[in-house]
Amino acid sequence: MKHVTHFATLLAALSLMAASTSCSSMLTALSESISQINDQLASNLSENPQSTQPQATTKAASATTAMASASAAKPMPSSEFAGTPYTVLPAGTDGSIGKSGKYVLFGDWPQTIKAENVTVNESKYVVVGAHTYYKGSDGCWYIKIMENKASGYEGPRGFRYSDGTKVQNKYKKSYRYFKVEPIKWRILTSNYNGTGKKLLLAEVALTCEPFNDTWGDYAMFEGIDGTQHYFTLDVTLRQLKDGSYIQHNNYEHSRIRAFLNGIAYLQGDENAYVKGTPPVTRTNDEFVGRGFLQTAFSPEAQSKIATTTVDNSSRKNAGLSIVQELTALDAKIYEGNLYYEKGENHKRTYFPKFTSNNTKDKVFLLTPADVIRKDYGFIEVPPTVTPENALKIFSSGKTWKASDTSTTYKGQKRPLTDFTRAHGALHFDDEYSTFWWLRTPILPPYFHRITVERTDQQAAIVNDFPSPSAQEVNSTGVGVVPAICVN
Repeated sequence: MKHVTHFATLLAALSLMAASTSCSSMLTALSESISQINDQLASNLSENPQSTQPQATTKAASATTAMASASAAKPMPSSEFAGTPYTVLPAGTDGSIGKSGKYVLFGDWPQTIKAENVTVNESKYVVVGAHTYYKGSDGCWYIKIMENKASGYEGPRGFRYSDGTKVQNKYKKSYRYFKVEPIKWRILTSNYNGTGKKLLLAEVALTCEPFNDTWGDYAMFEGIDGTQHYFTLDVTLRQLKDGSYIQHNNYEHSRIRAFLNGIAYLQGDENAYVKGTPPVTRTNDEFVGRGFLQTAFSPEAQSKIATTTVDNSSRKNAGLSIVQELTALDAKIYEGNLYYEKGENHKRTYFPKFTSNNTKDKVFLLTPADVIRKDYGFIEVPPTVTPENALKIFSSGKTWKASDTSTTYKGQKRPLTDFTRAHGALHFDDEYSTFWWLRTPILPPYFHRITVERTDQQAAIVNDFPSPSAQEVNSTGVGVVPAICVN
């Protein structure tokens, strides 16, 4: 009768709770306690099956237990995870530009590694967008993922979580839990592009995702009279229904835009390519209804996020002129297309389109022009190490980071959350911050002549050097810092 004693004890505890708690809290406590009773009864029955059931009913009891287990495995109602509503933080709250900034909490995302004294009950879970969250003994929700440490620079302590434990690489097949917490945002402006909407930027890099699946294509550059060069398509650029081709750093058709908004995107399939045939393009719908938007925000919260016309034109994407500087082939740009003039009549040969049409999105990335705007709070910080003082600093025995020799901007750095570390976030000098994507395409140098060259298409990023820096679009270790507009 051991379980009966536990039952009576728990009922007494419920009476005390009912006298001192609100109705909502009491119902929650009641639900938790009933669950504890069921767990305790199941445990006692398992330890003493013959004390409560005759031998003849063992098969029936097993069937009942199996049914109970199947029932326990069902996800909890989505209402169990309410999410964080739009909450303005008080003046003086600290953040990426100090206490002068305006900050809010809105939506939820996994961020901090589970504390050692917290246990997680995987039989109590809720599915939210693309994530499955489990209930912790502290009343919070947790996600379980396999660690995937980034390769490369790890810092003097090694690459570690905030609790001091080391991040493991994917070959260890090690799983960890991460606490789901409110997302903190900074209000960059209260009148984005004259719309009267507030523009919000996440205060941390929330996860890592590639900008696109494939990093480049094969191209042929042919010489004309030893001076002019032009591009001939060879393989794997993605093809639209109208027969035109797009680059892998085109934002409209990018994987990262699909991830942010929960939509489909075009994916070039290199493995299906057969020489002499058109590139193979397929629609990838893995994020449809399961993107960042649907995972971080409840349906009610999503209604507060405005659908924004995202300007992807060359004019908006300051930094595209860098394409001309890098190609070293007398390239010119017309309406987002790179082209070369060849022959006496200067006939144009166009490189496939790399700039994007404007898009209408609820979640988007910023541009290099955005992250150096003083009115957005990104204040220029001159380098602390210059050619004039470098020798003196070196002679004094002081050390410096590469970023100390460059102009930087206050407010650009984005901290690494534990969840982002587990996803393989790249970092440079500062082991506590990470690179993060911008939406602007960048084309690298094409220095080869009369040769087939694999073009590593890139997109702009923020790192420890002045923007725009660039990264190959298939990099899996670049952070994602979403921007949204709210009504």
